[in-house]
Amino acid sequence: MKIIVYIIRFLLGVLFMYVAIDKIINPAIPKDEIGISAAFISFYSLLVESNFIYFVCFIEFLCGFLLLFKRTYLLGGIMFVPVLLCLLMVHFFISKNTFYLLFDGSLFLLNSILIVYRLKDIKQGILKPQNGWI
Repeated sequence: MKIIVYIIRFLLGVLFMYVAIDKIINPAIPKDEIGISAAFISFYSLLVESNFIYFVCFIEFLCGFLLLFKRTYLLGGIMFVPVLLCLLMVHFFISKNTFYLLFDGSLFLLNSILIVYRLKDIKQGILKPQNGWI
């Protein structure tokens, strides 16, 4: 199982670091790509025009970088959850592109495997029992 977790960590880390660098170098979306809706092009154009895309790139790069190291991959995986959920929802509600929806869904599943593998550590550190609610 350790080898599988290492492979997932490496693939997700390198993939998101590459995607982040690619978006920084060339933030424009190819308008002739098959299956991209006009609503998604408008949404992505808004991200580029407002420069919010650079924040997204920074978070993707940071999480991908954290996934590469054994000591920090759990933090990177936890930080990836909202990013991947946002990507899933964008493709579900805005682009409606089946390929991207399946691709992002598989990335979310792989990230979930990383988190579930370290669930014991999460229970000890984050979800440890407390005395009372406050």
